[in-house]
Amino acid sequence: MLPLAVDSAYWQQRVAYEIVASLDEPSGVLSGNVRIKYVNQSPDTLRDFYVHQYLNAFRPGSRWAAADSAEDRVRFQHMKDPDYAFERITQGSLGRPDYPYAPDSTIAHWRLPRPLAPGDSMDVSIAWQARPSTLPRRQGRQGRRFDFAQWYPKVVVYDKYGWEDHPLYPAGEFYGEFASYDVTLDLAADQVVGATGVPVEGDPGWQKAAVGAVAGGAIDYQRGYYGRSSSKCGVVAAGRKCVRFFADSVHHFAFSLNPDYRYEQGRYRDVAVHVLYQPGDSATWGKGIAVRRTEAALGWLDSLYGKFAWPQITNVHRIEGGGTEFPMMIMDGGAGLGLIVHELGHNYTMGILANNEWREGYLDEGFTSFQTGWFFETHGGQSEYPGIETDILLWDVDRWSEPVSMISERYRDFATYNTMIYEKGQLFYEQLRYIVGDAVMRQILRTYYARYRLKHVDEAAFRSVAEEVSHQDLKWLFGQWLHGTPLIDYRLDKVQRRRLADGRWLTAVSISRQGDGWMPVEIGDKDTIYARSTGQPERERIEFVSAKKPGRLILDPRQHAHDWNALNNREKRPWTIGGRRGAETVIFDNPTRNPARRDRLLMQLLPLAWYNDYGGFTAAVRARTNYLGRFEENLGLLSLAFDTGAAHRGGVYLRYGNPIGHPVPRAETSVAFWIVEGRGGIALHADRSLRRHLTFGPDTHAGFDAIWMAVSDLGYVDRRLWDNAGTIEGGPWVSVTRRDGNRLWRARASVRGGVLYRNPGPGVQSSTHYDIEGFARATGEVSLRTPLLGIRLFGGTYLAQTPPPLQRRIMFSGADPYETFTNPLLRSRGALFVRPDFHYQSPGDANLRAFRSDLGGRWAIAVNIEGTKNLGLPLRATAEAFLDAGIVDRRIVPPSPSTQSFTTLYDGGVGLVLHPHINDLAWTMRFEMPFLVNRWTYAADGTDQRFAFRWQVSLEPSF
Repeated sequence: MLPLAVDSAYWQQRVAYEIVASLDEPSGVLSGNVRIKYVNQSPDTLRDFYVHQYLNAFRPGSRWAAADSAEDRVRFQHMKDPDYAFERITQGSLGRPDYPYAPDSTIAHWRLPRPLAPGDSMDVSIAWQARPSTLPRRQGRQGRRFDFAQWYPKVVVYDKYGWEDHPLYPAGEFYGEFASYDVTLDLAADQVVGATGVPVEGDPGWQKAAVGAVAGGAIDYQRGYYGRSSSKCGVVAAGRKCVRFFADSVHHFAFSLNPDYRYEQGRYRDVAVHVLYQPGDSATWGKGIAVRRTEAALGWLDSLYGKFAWPQITNVHRIEGGGTEFPMMIMDGGAGLGLIVHELGHNYTMGILANNEWREGYLDEGFTSFQTGWFFETHGGQSEYPGIETDILLWDVDRWSEPVSMISERYRDFATYNTMIYEKGQLFYEQLRYIVGDAVMRQILRTYYARYRLKHVDEAAFRSVAEEVSHQDLKWLFGQWLHGTPLIDYRLDKVQRRRLADGRWLTAVSISRQGDGWMPVEIGDKDTIYARSTGQPERERIEFVSAKKPGRLILDPRQHAHDWNALNNREKRPWTIGGRRGAETVIFDNPTRNPARRDRLLMQLLPLAWYNDYGGFTAAVRARTNYLGRFEENLGLLSLAFDTGAAHRGGVYLRYGNPIGHPVPRAETSVAFWIVEGRGGIALHADRSLRRHLTFGPDTHAGFDAIWMAVSDLGYVDRRLWDNAGTIEGGPWVSVTRRDGNRLWRARASVRGGVLYRNPGPGVQSSTHYDIEGFARATGEVSLRTPLLGIRLFGGTYLAQTPPPLQRRIMFSGADPYETFTNPLLRSRGALFVRPDFHYQSPGDANLRAFRSDLGGRWAIAVNIEGTKNLGLPLRATAEAFLDAGIVDRRIVPPSPSTQSFTTLYDGGVGLVLHPHINDLAWTMRFEMPFLVNRWTYAADGTDQRFAFRWQVSLEPSF
């Protein structure tokens, strides 16, 4: 135990557990008795006593289960006996406990019969029963396999904040008092056991499970390590055995059982390494693989922090995937080197440097993620920093980030907790390493470990060491990165160079801080770092002298300052235009890829070609740009029609999206302009995400669209779909998408109002003046998809005194011409997908898919129904049967009987749906045969029969 005086500046309570427990495998129930010796080394008089009963989290009624329900996860909330876990106190020297967080029972509480003064001690005896759940999560059981990770009444920590009586949630883990554990287990004789501590008595089964080099050799039990010579194992029943483990200066005790475990051992210096794995794991765990990786992890961590505090480390292949850490033990779902380095790292940051994992989770999860990344970087692997930094940058700019130092369950959801604690926590340590340098960072870690080894730690402890070793005031860094979510952005304003008399160069650089956060910023060119600014003033001038004339200067060339906008970091050149400063890379556009760059704008060029009847063969060049895959999402397209008889052969389409100069969190904004194939116009688009969670719940969007579309050359347009008219219109829209298990719900509603004008000419009221009329157009739809069924409801109407122009009708069979305009294969007369002999269905509006694409009117109401069956073939091939039905404007398709105020249309058929995927590009291919059409003369593939063979294709999902 730790010899800590009651009046020392630092104090922690002293605890000793003596546990005797027996496992009944058929029921999965462990029955135990524990004697807890508790010494109050705090300066406070205690009047209460608390223990954790962690297993009660993995059952209905717990706060864990409630958190799962709130985030649409189904795990423990609906489990039935005997599958759920429990931990039940059956008797105790303090009587029956109460449960202050009921119905959650992960915290048990007693009022002490007499106050426990500073320096006083007490003995508490508790009898209990425990059972892991059949669904593994940090514990579990499966047949004769048992992972007992949380299983006994564990004393709640009493620290400077008081009793840390905190229920167990999915977010956040554990916090325990350092203690000694004397654990005696009564088990089936053939069980193989791995545990915290050393086996001081009995047979853990390692000899009979030994394989490889250790088979038949000496097992490194370390029975005498703690000097425990007295025997506690008495006579056991037939078929049973007694195994006793002892551990000191640990804050948890875990063990794992499996009669089929295979055992291998190793050693790193004076630390024994025990590995237990499944019979089928020989290729991944066996032959020394897991042993060597565990030894390598110990070697790395020893070099980083210092000597391992305990005699052994046990690495077991647990039931669950992933990994969980315990003192002297890691339970891993695999033997990957990264997983082992990460989980074993927790034995230092969490185990030996014992932080409160639910109050300051970054002190263990972020810390060990950081050291794991550093391990691979040091051993020739690729640095994790660029990927993590970019991910967190996108969380920051869209304001999803929350402070890293938060109570675990107070994050908006589990995904945010994970990202902040693991990834942004790791990034915090990377930023500290950047500021102080590698050598000082190593010294910080070793000093921190030496000073707080086997003690409770917090932010103040780590910061005090970091400031002491680095000789820097780091409060600003800890404040910004742990307690805020600032955005960092610097702009290089001016560079002045002057050659000195001795031949060297004096360079002055002016920088302005654009963001609300700051970091020291390096200044360099493509191969040299010349200086570093403090980054704190709004405007800063830095001078440096160099032997050679510096090249074109860049702020933060190594991308370590977390400057979110790298496009203003470069020195201006006379020939650059706009605000990009020549920070572009131009590449050939691979349509199946969506690359993005962190340090510069990416421009992708792609030649295109298509055909229509008026312009003939048309060639084009498309350029699209993006920064971070989120900003400057611009598109430009220049086209030229080769038919010399066509007017207006040249075309241009420009779209400017998400400008980096005006970032809007969780929003997409764009403005587009075009003069192409006989039409011109401008479109404004705004889309604001209103979703509250990234991984569950409704994905709600609200937006506003405005468009001016004008027809300028009738030669290009398909006169079945376009009138010689234009509209200026705009209005709001809202959409909601929600996934509920395997059910996907979608809904969308849009309302637009505007002005229609018909161009002067024959067939209108005036040959010299525009006919102008106000109108409104509204559409709405809702759909549901499951693996076997899809259903969609649609309604739309056009309101005005006169009939709508052809291009603004509510279309019966698919999308309206405004929606298909940007696709050159659908845009103009004679284009590939609108040729009379090619039956392409572009989904939208009423979606009565078997009817002609030129049918539309003032209104339509429709239902689309699909039955689907996955065929288990490549490309996720799915068989489809569909039925579309609707009532539509009678003025377009005459009703039968003629007295009806509406016309009924329906179609039905079968199809094959494929889902190809190439790199980043995924799409849907539909091959459909609508053999049933009730008004067959209006069918896209017109016939003279209600039932006939017809076909159509599409490169889009039906809905």
